Amino acid sequence: MGMKKRMLLSLLIGIGHMALAQRPPVLLDPATAKDTTLSCIFEETEIIPLETTRQSTFGIISQLVVTNQYFIILDTDTDAVLFFNRQGKFIIKYKNKPNRYRINFIQPDNDHHALLIFSQNRNYTLTAARLQGFLAKGPGALLSTRVMATRLYLNSLDSLYTETLPPSTYLLTNPVALGTGRFAFSFIRSDGKNTGTQDYALKMMNNGNITQQFFPYHTKTDSVFYGPAAYQCSFFPTLNDSVFFISRPAQPCIYRLTPGSLTEAYQITGPKTEHASATPEAFSFTAADRITISGITITSARSGRKDNLFLSNTNTVNNFIDQKRFLFFNVRQAMGYYNYYVFDKKEQMLYNRNKLKADSSCYPFPLQGPVLAFDEKNIYQGLSPRALFNLKKSAGSTRLHYEKSLSRFYDTGKPENNPVILRLKTKED
Repeated sequence: MGMKKRMLLSLLIGIGHMALAQRPPVLLDPATAKDTTLSCIFEETEIIPLETTRQSTFGIISQLVVTNQYFIILDTDTDAVLFFNRQGKFIIKYKNKPNRYRINFIQPDNDHHALLIFSQNRNYTLTAARLQGFLAKGPGALLSTRVMATRLYLNSLDSLYTETLPPSTYLLTNPVALGTGRFAFSFIRSDGKNTGTQDYALKMMNNGNITQQFFPYHTKTDSVFYGPAAYQCSFFPTLNDSVFFISRPAQPCIYRLTPGSLTEAYQITGPKTEHASATPEAFSFTAADRITISGITITSARSGRKDNLFLSNTNTVNNFIDQKRFLFFNVRQAMGYYNYYVFDKKEQMLYNRNKLKADSSCYPFPLQGPVLAFDEKNIYQGLSPRALFNLKKSAGSTRLHYEKSLSRFYDTGKPENNPVILRLKTKED
C-alpha cells in the first residue's frame, strides 16, 4: 500500500474513532411521555415485609443496598445498619463503636465483598465553608476526630468483622468507590469571601491522591453556587462496577463516568415557554433543597445551631437508574417536587411513571417514590405499612384483586410494622 493510501486510511480510522467518541447524547423529552399500564413495564410485583422484632424495629429506609443474599438498610432514626435476608427475615444489626460517630452513608464494596460505612462525629458542627477549607488543604489530609470510615465484611456477619480505613478529608463528602483505592467525589461552593481561585466540581482519587478533575468553576465569582450550602454532582451506580452516571447541579444532562473517560450520555429537554427559542431550556430548580434517598447527604450535629453542613440537591435530573431495557429517572419541577419517568430502550418510548395505569394483572401500588436499589431484573422501592393499609381503606367497598403477597400482608401485617420492600420485576428484552 502506498504512503498516500496509508495516510488516508489512518485519517479515516481516526475520524471514525472521533465520531464514536463524540456520539451525541440521547435526547429525552418529558413532553413526549406517553401513558401506559403497569404490565407494559413490569411483569411481576412482590411485597416483602421486613421482620418486625424488638431488635429489628426501625423508622425509615434511608438507603437500601441489595445483594444476592441480603437487604441492607441504613436507618438514620436508629443510627443503625440492619441486615435482612431476601425473604425479609432479620439477620443482624450494626451500630458504630464508639457511638459518637453517626452513620450517614453506606455503599457496597464489591472488590472486598464488603459494605463501606461513612460516619461523622456527632459532636462537631461542620459548615460548608469549613469543609471547603479542609478540602483546600488536600483531600488526603487526615481528620481522625471528625470522620470515620469502616469496611464491614459481609462474609463475617456473625462476628461483624470490620476494618477501619484512614479518615481522610474527602470522606466527609461521601465519595463513591470505583475499585481498590479509587474514589470519586464532588464538592461545589462559591462565595464572594473566598480567595479567587478555580476549582473542579468532580474529582477522581487513587490511594488518597487526585488523579483527574472535571467541570471547572470559580470559587469566588460563580454565583449559581452562592449561599450557605454546598452543592455536588450526584452519582448513580450501574450494573457495571466500573461505570457510574452523574448529574450536575442546574444541568439537564447525565454523564457516563468510567476510570478512563467522562462523556455526556443523556440530555433531558425542558418545557418550552412562550418565549422559548429553538433550543430546549433546562428545567428550573430551587437553590436549597436537601438531598433525597437517591443522592448523597451530609448532616452534622443536630444541635439547632446555624450553618450546619448539608449538600444541596439542585440537580435537574435525579434517581437515574439504567437497567438492561429500561431507564428510570426523576426530573425536578419549578416548585421543587419531582416527576417520574421510564424510558423503554427497546421500543424507544418514554412513559410517565406518575400515570402508570392498573390493569387486570396489576394492583396500583404507589410508584411515584424513588427507586432505592436495582439489579438486573428488578427495581426496589420502600413503602410504609400504614400507607398500604390506608390504600385499602380508601378503596372502601370496591372489590379489588390484590397480588398474592399484598393480600397475605393485609391478612398478617399491621400498620405499625417495619417498612416493606416492593420488588418490581421489569419486562425482559
